[in-house]
Amino acid sequence: MKLKNKNVLVTGVSGTLGDKIATKFLAEGAQVKGLIRSEQQTFICENLHIEPVISDLNDSEKLKQALQDVQIVIHAAAYLSDDPKLAEEANIRGMQTLVDAAISAGVERFVHISTLSAYDHLKGGSEVDESRELAVGHFDVYVSTKSESERILRQAEAQGLEIVILRPGLISSEHNSHWGDRLVKKLADTDHVDWIHPEDIAPWVHAENVAEMCVLAATHSKAAGQAYNAVDGNYPEQQFSIRILEALNKSFTIPGGDPIKTVYSHNKIVEELGYRPIRTFEETVALLEEQARVLISESS
Repeated sequence: MKLKNKNVLVTGVSGTLGDKIATKFLAEGAQVKGLIRSEQQTFICENLHIEPVISDLNDSEKLKQALQDVQIVIHAAAYLSDDPKLAEEANIRGMQTLVDAAISAGVERFVHISTLSAYDHLKGGSEVDESRELAVGHFDVYVSTKSESERILRQAEAQGLEIVILRPGLISSEHNSHWGDRLVKKLADTDHVDWIHPEDIAPWVHAENVAEMCVLAATHSKAAGQAYNAVDGNYPEQQFSIRILEALNKSFTIPGGDPIKTVYSHNKIVEELGYRPIRTFEETVALLEEQARVLISESS
């Protein structure tokens, strides 16, 4: 195995992706550390059977110490909400501190989990591949800070850090996922849904598939210096959220305005790295439908 006995640091292990990434890298033979913020989170690393590293993203000295024996960094941590100060602290200053520490420690490869949102939310029926420019200086703090984090990473690349960027879409999972189990719960708790258009396009990817992409990004020679749209497919909401609503026996109102028709190409990661999904869209939606039916039965 290419990862056997490699030391890997994963950030964001308490989120939707980090735990799946850590588990995948362990299975591939790597020695894995998980970055956490406090002693109270050590149970997360204990449950994953990985070594805890307690540090803030902006603590340069602790990060340098943690990275001394690390060959690969998988940066999955990010601030996802709309507070400008917190977004800048995590997504910009935190990124800068982490890449500076990685350069200082001689890390071999740095894999960054970015987002399709860095392109901005495009109107019409655009098809977006990795050649599309990012939305620099966007009014949305998440979009602008994630775009800026990629710029910081490119500057680090010029200083000798080998980088790979993955841009996921809607990251779905049956557990601990905004676009999975938490979506089911949100729809179940809403009296009437009026924000989902059946024709909206969802650039979907399973969390475990992103972990698989991370392995390819960390090990494949062709991945160095590249950015990849990390999606499994572009599915209309009629096949995704609307199916969950139907399983919940919920009605909905189609919102006004044009549906979101932007699609994101995933040809590059398939053709260059040989990526193949290990979890399918259909099996995942079927499991989410079952979660919805269980909620219905428990509440009746």
